[in-house]
Amino acid sequence: MLRFEKRDKTPIQLRVLVPICSVLLGLLMGSVVMLFAHVNPLRVYGAIVKGAFGSAYTFSETLVIAVPLILMSVGLCLVYRMKFFNIGAKGQYIIGAICGSYLALFGPATMSRPLLLTLMMVLGTLGGALWAIIPALLKVYWNVNEVIVTLLLNYIASYILWFFMYGTWGTRGFPLSKNFALNAQLPRILPPPSRLHIGLFFGLAAAVIIWIIIRKTRFGYETRVLGENERAARYAGINVFKTVIIAAVISGGLAGLAGIAHTSAVLRVLQLEINSDYGYTAIIAAWLAGLDPLVAVGISVLLAALEAGGYQIQIVMRVPFGIVGVIESSILFCLLAGEIVTHYRVILTRRLSTPPGSTPRIGKKCSVALDERARGGA
Repeated sequence: MLRFEKRDKTPIQLRVLVPICSVLLGLLMGSVVMLFAHVNPLRVYGAIVKGAFGSAYTFSETLVIAVPLILMSVGLCLVYRMKFFNIGAKGQYIIGAICGSYLALFGPATMSRPLLLTLMMVLGTLGGALWAIIPALLKVYWNVNEVIVTLLLNYIASYILWFFMYGTWGTRGFPLSKNFALNAQLPRILPPPSRLHIGLFFGLAAAVIIWIIIRKTRFGYETRVLGENERAARYAGINVFKTVIIAAVISGGLAGLAGIAHTSAVLRVLQLEINSDYGYTAIIAAWLAGLDPLVAVGISVLLAALEAGGYQIQIVMRVPFGIVGVIESSILFCLLAGEIVTHYRVILTRRLSTPPGSTPRIGKKCSVALDERARGGA
């Protein structure tokens, strides 16, 4: 039978090899699905690479997708370290986009561009942060499972967006707002047709800041201790309430910033489809990065390449875009399975069999207890 024994310290080799093997095994599982669909996996993966890195324009589009992934994944690295499993980055992304778009659609027309954009980013960040406080409060006060709460809040956020798009914010009955004015559009880095914008710098700065918080500050140390053992953290005098709330605010705020930055710079209009599913992809990026914010930047770019290449195979090879979802989910499944190997030793033990007609051996303490019980009954 199998027995799992927790490791005192995870070897560095496992920290490197397990994610790599998880990705390769996930790609292999995706290849099996493609074969069942009568699609050549090698051609698909080749088309994905070409669609993501084939030219300067396609690479810039890959970075466009990477920006929200970076912002959300680095925030998730922080909360996941303290075992607060925020699955609600999608909802926080949506609420951030809605809150920031309010100023773009209804703010003063005479407001200067720098001031308007700053207020939009701040409002979007606050919206995502406030949405993340809800599961955090439920967790610290009533120990409500944050996975369930954040998932439900994703649906609520989606329906709030539907309410505005089919309501007063819609345009002539269509579920999209009017176009953002030039003052409300986040500047782009490269000339058209590239859509790469300065949100990339937001993501890189956030990754560095979160890394410093985790590695160099007392708050980062408290999140790590809380993740290892909550009872020990309380005994050490760590304010669990404050730590959970602050970490949730940072994570939700970065997701909200990702939502408004993408909406303002790339879409330039608020609509039903604002690529909110990036919130789920960011979860994969955070875990693949080993909850390291700096590594999450590179992983986000790779997953963005998978997304960008997915559009290529859909157009060129007429392969459903759902193949990308299959590959991503396979990688996540293998990664979670690999976490067992990373943190536990898997030991194969042999169960001792008892010969027919013989009596199983009883420990000394157990036999003494049975004798005393027999005397008491007599």
